[in-house]
Amino acid sequence: MVKYYAIKDDTKSEIVDSWDECKSHLKNYNSPKYKSFKTKEEAEAFINDIVLDDNITAPKAYIDGSYDNDTGCYSFGGILIIDGKEYPYKKKFEKDEYSDLRNVAGEIQGAGFIIAYCVKKGIKELHIFYDYLGIEKWFTHEWKANSKIAIEYQMLSDRVKDKIKVVFHKVKSHTNNYYNDYADKLAKDALGI
Repeated sequence: MVKYYAIKDDTKSEIVDSWDECKSHLKNYNSPKYKSFKTKEEAEAFINDIVLDDNITAPKAYIDGSYDNDTGCYSFGGILIIDGKEYPYKKKFEKDEYSDLRNVAGEIQGAGFIIAYCVKKGIKELHIFYDYLGIEKWFTHEWKANSKIAIEYQMLSDRVKDKIKVVFHKVKSHTNNYYNDYADKLAKDALGI
């Protein structure tokens, strides 16, 4: 049976197909992380910090934000997946007090929108896949919120914490993750770019 060995550190990564090769390559890494996998897809997901969501049965949402340099408008795009059915969503915001946060403003608005929607629908658990770390860190209060939009997002967290369990999954942007790329496209479509 073929196994794939993924090796990575903060600067580089690779996939090899034997344990001996993996061991010999480890010396080329500073603080390497390595793991064996049955499929190349799983090894690539490990390399790209992608959570394979096939085993998650709770609703999932992929979100992203976008920004138009010419207009100062921003947007969000996302896909909510419930029982295998996809519900795409997107929204554009005209230039406003949040525009200085650029695409981050859109991603925060998108996360807030989908969390509030799920609470309204009585959904008790939601997995959010995002590429900007603040989406998780502000919601969980691990980061101090300084901007008005981040403060409002934390207030949403406080209001819904007893109504829904939100599980966050960080994904790398632009790594050929189908749903993350789809959310990015929807956010851009909302802006017409």
